[in-house]
Amino acid sequence: MGSVRCDLGVAAVVTKDNKVLLVKESAGRYSGHWGLPKGYVDEGELPRDAALRELREECAVDGKVTGIYAIRENLTDIGPAVFIAYSVSLLPNETPIAASEIDEAKFISVEDFDSLKWVSEAMKSIAENALLQTPFSTTDYSKQRGYPYLLHQNNEVRV
Repeated sequence: MGSVRCDLGVAAVVTKDNKVLLVKESAGRYSGHWGLPKGYVDEGELPRDAALRELREECAVDGKVTGIYAIRENLTDIGPAVFIAYSVSLLPNETPIAASEIDEAKFISVEDFDSLKWVSEAMKSIAENALLQTPFSTTDYSKQRGYPYLLHQNNEVRV
């Protein structure tokens, strides 16, 4: 059995002082809507790297992936669509600013979420839950394997 084409999207979830970094879209069908810094994975690119690229393109900051908060999957008329929301910590002294395709980029408190026009309810849910949950951790086995090889898992032990 062969593989299938997949619409693969990613987001960078950055939290700070009980707030989440959100961006306001400046163009396209979601112009004026708020969401996480996000986009699509390019050919030959790891999803994790795409999330960091989108963060850099939209907010002019660099970060480090520390885990995964959520995965959304659905079927579209062209096939499966998967969206991965990565937990990202900003590098020291990085301050997000609105960059490519973005009108605003700022940390917003969950108390203000209901007043925003969201890209989607799923996006709002990911942002809300980022302040309440511990993300899956990421272990990088790339050096041992000799190629990109990441493991994302819940490290909490059930008793």
